[in-house]
Amino acid sequence: MGKRQRKFERNSQPEQVAQGSLTPGQLETEEYIYEVLPTPDLSPEQGRAAAVAGIGAVGMQRLRLLGELDGLDQILRPRVHAAIEAGVPYRRITELTGYSRSTLSRWAQGGDSTDI
Repeated sequence: MGKRQRKFERNSQPEQVAQGSLTPGQLETEEYIYEVLPTPDLSPEQGRAAAVAGIGAVGMQRLRLLGELDGLDQILRPRVHAAIEAGVPYRRITELTGYSRSTLSRWAQGGDSTDI
């Protein structure tokens, strides 16, 4: 069986702090007590497949959202430039858009508007 560890703070389990009072499968350090938890045996291929399955759907959603964000950036950039030219404070633009102040400063100095 594979193993993983669960960490406990020593103070959270005072009954196990005394020397020699650990149960089988527990390891002790100065600050923490680690309990070894059994996990099902998986071949390396099965482990990789499980990891890919765990990130696949969320990764696809993230990529979709990044694509939407790029589209919104194309719409928002000219409006941000207009706001900077109109004298809207960077702090306010940052609050409304989430762009960093350094990005706004770079844009105001004529930096590349495609670089976020």
